[in-house]
Amino acid sequence: MTAARLLGLDVGTSGCKAIVFDRDWRVAATSHRRYDLLRSGEDGYELDAEMVWGSVREAIAEAHAAAGGRLDAVAVSALGDVVIPLGETGTPVRPCILDFDPRGRDEIREFSAGFGTTRLFQITGMPPIHINSLAKILWLRGHEPGAYQRVRRWATFEDFILEKLGARPVASWSMAARTMLFDVRKKAWSAEMLSAAGLEACRLPPVLPSGELVSTLAGDTAADLGFSPGAAACSGGHDMVCAAIGAGLDVEDRQTALDIMGTMEALIALTREPRLGGAMLERLYPCYPAWNEYLTLSLSLASGSVLDWYRGLLLVPACTGSAAAAVYEELLAGVDSAAPGDLVFLPHFAGVCNPVFDPDARGSFHGLSLNTGRRELAQGILEGLCFDLRTHVEGFRRSGIPVGKLKVVGGGSGSDAWLQMKANITGLELARSDIREASAMGAAALCGKAIGLIDNPYRAAGRMGFEERRFVPEPEAVRRFEEKYRRYRELNERV
Repeated sequence: MTAARLLGLDVGTSGCKAIVFDRDWRVAATSHRRYDLLRSGEDGYELDAEMVWGSVREAIAEAHAAAGGRLDAVAVSALGDVVIPLGETGTPVRPCILDFDPRGRDEIREFSAGFGTTRLFQITGMPPIHINSLAKILWLRGHEPGAYQRVRRWATFEDFILEKLGARPVASWSMAARTMLFDVRKKAWSAEMLSAAGLEACRLPPVLPSGELVSTLAGDTAADLGFSPGAAACSGGHDMVCAAIGAGLDVEDRQTALDIMGTMEALIALTREPRLGGAMLERLYPCYPAWNEYLTLSLSLASGSVLDWYRGLLLVPACTGSAAAAVYEELLAGVDSAAPGDLVFLPHFAGVCNPVFDPDARGSFHGLSLNTGRRELAQGILEGLCFDLRTHVEGFRRSGIPVGKLKVVGGGSGSDAWLQMKANITGLELARSDIREASAMGAAALCGKAIGLIDNPYRAAGRMGFEERRFVPEPEAVRRFEEKYRRYRELNERV
């Protein structure tokens, strides 16, 4: 195929994006839709899969209309760890439980104790915590047996969306791995895990590597949304995998990791072989297939969401678009990236995932006084987020992952002051790309691989013409922040 329009879909926790690329890897159109989470009890969060599909449909239709011309291929980048319980007719029997929902804690603790924590990690590459799909499946079986009995397929959001588009419902290896039921060495559903959990492989989707042709799209839905006859459905992947591909991360460059600055913050590294030793398990780092390699990540559960909290509480309760951007510019205007402020801020608003797991951890300010104002709060918040990133970098290094430089993408990467502060606090050089929607771009790159436009999807980023800006640590600022970091660590350990 010499001329193609590629559609990268990014299906996330709170919204979806559709980005169309033309034959020269230029962005032809973008569309975005947001959707609401469902509350369940005090701490529970769920997602209506049919509502998500409705938003995806709207985003595709809008992107197609803006791009002009038919769409020739599609791949899905999706949130992981979340399974959709589908019934006989292919519709959900209930909303899906989100990864950070605490339900399943007791069930996965009991399961891993009986199965063997080390054995579980060496098979699945997943630490035994409640965010993975297996924990939610076990909870559902124990607490909602009626719904559990009606389930005919546990779908990931990747195979669910592909089937809605008229394709064969297939999940990529990386999406399958996030269920905690997949053997990351054999690249297949684990018979041992399924037997221990009392589950059947026939109730899970078939699997493929990322960047493969799944099937052609068939039916009226695809035609109505602007796909060409015989358009290709391609295997995408977990959103973190697709982000690494979209950002052009290089597995041969062992020193460079990817920092994704979004609602949550993720530090991502690639390895040629799976890393499933005790140091990885101790710090709860997952390790699972990416495209032609393995990916591990260290996750901060609150990053951009902390700034949203601050904006809504102290500045503007409800604003969007350019108004929200202006608020963030004002918030960051007085930040000093070279000298620490007086406050010590712990940003654990949603608990801690890595390198120490504590879902009950909470955030705090230390050093508040009657002289504390908005600028001091903003300074403290950004410092705390940067210090938290440094703990993730150090955790990777202690696990044998030699991080020496960061590529930075995501919505939060637009602030020069924040990135310079990151460089000064971590002591690392940062390279910011123009790429903003790395996950959708990675999905489009996997389309290109599947239909023969490119051999290595990681190289698609180089064809897109994005530029980088570098932020280098300033020696004197590094020295100033070093003392503040010791105070941060001491307070963090006490709390």
